[in-house]
Amino acid sequence: MSVSGSSGDQRDDVALVAAVAGGDAAALRVLYDRHAPWLVARLRARCWDDALIADAVQDTFLAVWRGAARWRADGDVGAWIWGIGVRQLVTHLRRAGRQARPAPFRERAAAP
Repeated sequence: MSVSGSSGDQRDDVALVAAVAGGDAAALRVLYDRHAPWLVARLRARCWDDALIADAVQDTFLAVWRGAARWRADGDVGAWIWGIGVRQLVTHLRRAGRQARPAPFRERAAAP
């Protein structure tokens, strides 16, 4: 459980997720400041596309905002964020792969 952060907020991650569940945007900002740097580093080890990583991180914290009320406080917040982040990256990689397909393959896929 991390309690350090550049914002000076000393609440632990569990308390921050509970605050986010209650609609506290400042708590989300603290979680972001605390966890985004390592999340970016770990995602970069799996993908070198900075734009995809940025999108995945943004969507990760959007999912944290939306899902904080459903988080079960029986695990590590960082592990929860990592799980969301890696799933977001996979989603973005799949989407990018579909968009990057050459036109002949798209046409063949559409043919009966």
